[in-house]
Amino acid sequence: MIRQIKIGELIYEKIEPFSIDEKGNKVWNIPNDLETLKSCAIDTFNWLIGQEVKKASGGDNTKLAAANSKAIVLLIKLVDTLNPDTTQLTDKEKQIYELLKTFASNGYSDSELLLNTLNAVLNNIGEYSKKIEQAQNATSVEELIKLLEE
Repeated sequence: MIRQIKIGELIYEKIEPFSIDEKGNKVWNIPNDLETLKSCAIDTFNWLIGQEVKKASGGDNTKLAAANSKAIVLLIKLVDTLNPDTTQLTDKEKQIYELLKTFASNGYSDSELLLNTLNAVLNNIGEYSKKIEQAQNATSVEELIKLLEE
């Protein structure tokens, strides 16, 4: 039984790859073409990474957006140590840069939310990148089914 598979925009949970009809014929519940199933498997693993990242950041897009903005502020803090030439920036860009530096100096990027989110990304990408590679290298539908069942 496949725990989860993303087919198009739909997520299926606890689904058998196929069933047997009353005439003894296989009826596929998932794509049985190697390339289509490979694409679904890779899409599923990428979706699962996203779910784990959402969970680590508090489960909603607002917190994920906050983590991203904290990451940007951290980068601005580092860039500012290089004394960049800001003469080519527009007036609005200069104002934005100064505001981001203010956020950085007030500790906005020193964040448990950002740390948890980045750790979740790192941990899950490590785990799922192996599965994605296995899916890319799969040579049979059966091999992909086994990978999805794990």
